Amino acid sequence: MSKEFNTQKVLELACSAQRLNGEYLKEMTAVYDDNGAVRFYRQPNKTHILYSLGAIVWGNEQDPRMMPVRLQIDQQDTELADDIRKFFKRLLFSAVKGENEFETKVNAILSNELLPSNEIGYVACLPSVYVREKNKYNLEKRIKTADEGWLADVGQTVLDRDGEILSCQRSKNFDAWNVDAIIDNKVVSWMSQKELKLGPTVIIKAKIKEHGFHWKYKNPITRLNYVKAAQ
Repeated sequence: MSKEFNTQKVLELACSAQRLNGEYLKEMTAVYDDNGAVRFYRQPNKTHILYSLGAIVWGNEQDPRMMPVRLQIDQQDTELADDIRKFFKRLLFSAVKGENEFETKVNAILSNELLPSNEIGYVACLPSVYVREKNKYNLEKRIKTADEGWLADVGQTVLDRDGEILSCQRSKNFDAWNVDAIIDNKVVSWMSQKELKLGPTVIIKAKIKEHGFHWKYKNPITRLNYVKAAQ
């Protein structure tokens, strides 16, 4: 039978693992030096959690480059764990209706004080899922409250405008980033050669490329090019 652990502690360790790796890793990945030799291995978030719980041990005969980290929980991990609980609780209605199997499973897990070790993988990914889903929720809410219409006429140049980056996702077809943003409470988008952080930005200069409608939310959207943004 699977050993059980305190669900809150596992969730806080998941937040700590996310902070350590900077992302959710499902598989172990090697990190190489300039000569192509393996320097060390980045362990999956789940492995760090299991090691920190004492669910797996590391013997002296094992490769030290693969050794997991014994995670330390700090205040920001505890706060993030609380935020994750609140966020998924708000999604409880759709989970109860059974529209999303993952949300249903997560809410069942978070409703129990103890968590079997064979379900730790669900919790290990939650910080990453939370950030993605929260950003998606905020994007939809912000776009739906934006003003109708376009930022300016096609061909016009806009200068020195305050804006807000809502989404920045790697393009599947181009070596660039797809950016959704708000300027003057109008929805705009462009392709960026570098990743931009979500939040405030200043559009130093941009040219109006075309008018269109958001592929998902159907709002009027102004496509920009030759964008110079500062954060």
